[in-house]
Parts: sequence; C-alpha cells; structure tokens
Amino acid sequence: MPRDTHWGRLAPATSLRPRHAAALVAAISAVCAVAIGTAAAQDRRLPRPGVDRYTPLVQKVHSTPRWFRGTDGRIHLAYELMLTNGLPVPVDVTSVAVRRAGRRGGILKRLSGSRLEAAMSLLAPNTEPTTTVPNSAVGVVWFEIVLPRGARLPRAIKHTLTVAVSQGLPAPIRITDTGGFARVDQRPPTVLGPPLRGAGWIAFGSCCDGPHRRALQPVNGKLKLAQRFAIDWNGSDSQRRLVVGDPDVNTSWVFFGKPVLAVADARVVAAVDRYPDQIPNNPGPVTLKSAGGNHVILRLGPGRYAGYAHLRRGSVRVRRGQRVRRGQVIGELGNTGSSSGPHLHLQLMTRPSIPFGDGLPLVFDRFELTGKTPPLSDALEEAINAGQSIPVDTAGAGPRRRQLPLGRQMVRFPGG
Repeated sequence: MPRDTHWGRLAPATSLRPRHAAALVAAISAVCAVAIGTAAAQDRRLPRPGVDRYTPLVQKVHSTPRWFRGTDGRIHLAYELMLTNGLPVPVDVTSVAVRRAGRRGGILKRLSGSRLEAAMSLLAPNTEPTTTVPNSAVGVVWFEIVLPRGARLPRAIKHTLTVAVSQGLPAPIRITDTGGFARVDQRPPTVLGPPLRGAGWIAFGSCCDGPHRRALQPVNGKLKLAQRFAIDWNGSDSQRRLVVGDPDVNTSWVFFGKPVLAVADARVVAAVDRYPDQIPNNPGPVTLKSAGGNHVILRLGPGRYAGYAHLRRGSVRVRRGQRVRRGQVIGELGNTGSSSGPHLHLQLMTRPSIPFGDGLPLVFDRFELTGKTPPLSDALEEAINAGQSIPVDTAGAGPRRRQLPLGRQMVRFPGG
C-alpha cells in the first residue's frame, strides 16, 4: 500500500597580626552564634524526610496530550509516555494505568499483557513491540485513549506503572510507581476543509495506528513527532480499484495526479518542486532534505502549519509568500520523496517543517464516511496490485462533521 517509507583558583593565604587575629576570632564566633541560631530556627521549619525508593523506569510524557473526535463520535487522546531505564539490568513493564490527576482520579485506561505489548516499543522508529526496556535504554508507551461517550476530557493525567526487576539488586523484584504527570490541552482540534475532491479516498495510516504514530525523529538536538496525527491518502475508482494496469507505473494508480486543495485560507511558507517521482514499489534512496519530496506548507495561524508531502513533480502551483484561499488547487497528488507509491501525506504541526514539528490534531468540517477497508496484509496488497476491487465494510456509513477519519476508513469529500 502506498505510504511513507517515514571549577576556580584558590585565594592566597593572608597573614594577620595577633590583635587583628583576636578580633577576627571574636567576629567569627559572633557570626557562628547567629548562624547556629538561624539554622536551628530553620531546622524546626523543615518537613520530615520522605521515604526514598527505587523507580527503575523514570516516567515522562513526551509532549502535551492532545485530542480529536473520531468518526466513532468519541474523544481520542493521543500522546507518548517515555520510560527511561536507570538500572544496569533490563526492566519488564507488567502494567500501566492512566488516571485522571487528583485525589479522586479514576482510571482512564489500563494496559497489561498483549494489549500493553501492542502499545509499547523502544524509542527508535520501526522497532518491534516489547514490554522489556533494556538497561540504559528508553521505552515508549504509545497511548491512544478513547473516552466513553459523554465522558469529560481530563484536565491532567498521571500514570501508575508496575515493573519487574531482575534479582540480585538492592531493590524489590516488583515495584509500583505513580508519575508521568501531564496537563491535557483543552483546546479543540483545528477544523480543516477538504484536501481532495470526491469519493473513494482511503485514510491509510491515520491516527492512531501505522508508521506515522511512532515516527519520533531525533533532529537538531530534540525528539519530535510531527506525524502524530498525519494521514496518507490513497484513492480508488467507482469499482473500488486502486490500480488499473501495471502497478509499477505511477499513472496506473487511479488517483495519481489528482488535484490537491488548500484546506484553509492561508499563506504559503514553503513550496518545493524539484524532486522526481519515485517508481512505485521500488523507491530510490532519499536524504533528510528530500524525504518530503515536492511539498507545500501553509501557515494557518500562529503555531499551526499544514504540510502536504510527495506532490507530483512539476505540479506545484503556488510560491512562497503567496496567499491562498480554501479549496484552491496547490498541486497534484504524486509519488516523490520517502514514498513507496502515489499518495498524499497530510499533517498539521507547530512549525513549518514536515518531519520535525510537533504534530497537532485535525478534523475535517464535513465529509461522508462510506466504509472501511480490511487491515493491510500481503494478500490485500497483492489484490490491489492485480487491479482487483477491494472489499469495504459499509457499517456506520453516513455524513460526518468536525471529525477525523480513522485508519483505513473510506470517505467522500465534497466536489469531484
């Protein structure tokens, strides 16, 4: 399936005459008396010492937890819990619970067993699921909390973590620790217009699954996850085919070259059109600079940028500094940069850099949900490349407003 391949010198000694020395001793004695009295007074105000204990995995929420409303009508809260192992031995995570912060904070989500393993990996992208954090390493729990209908968004959260430690250390074998406090962004997600026209658009890699969700990038001295809420848009024709002809030719993909639209009135801050289209299923190497391929970045407002990646070579119709209107064609869907086949990569971020901002949630003002495709598999990809119609489950289809299509959902945008 086409997608992103994403101290100082000592002072000299001073000699003193005897009378000067006696005066100095008297002065020091007076100062010491005052200091002792002050220290005694301060000591009476000191709190009692707490109970120190090992916390083998140091918890930290990587970025402010943010939310959106999905096509299921429910609130989805997405963020990353970083677990740094400070011990010289591996540590196994046996369970983690997310709670509303406060004395009566209820549990929002509890993970253990296979569910925990599926939601956890080591820090680097494309690492296998694991609940073991090696010594001196960092693990991540990639959280997506789906709140029950009618539940209120938490203002802050904390985490209760239970871990198992190897024997032979001066620490309990099993330790439970509460930490990872974070305030939740209460602001609603940014509402966008359609990036494409018409029917048959499939949201592969939408939040909160797929490679986008776990693509933390260490660049410029920081870890950033600009693709947290990104979508790779693929398309199909009226017969639900993605390919008609040779799948190794871009023009055989029925949505290649389709117009890409501005999602809001905005100013263009980047417009790049110099990279060749890749060969589908056989992409060439890319660099950090060329990973986004031909791309456009729009400034929607302070700290909000929409990024479009992998546009067709020669199709970018805007220039840096230009003002655009919602619905205006800014380029065409292509296959450039870090891409295995034609698709449109769309994301919202805090800075004008497709790989390295902080990903922000987005929703579309209106669209029609028409169904959902099966999970990606070798068999499904073979069927797509053979030009076969893909199965679509139409349960729950219907109009949607101010929601985000979830992974593998097919939608119809206005127009086309």
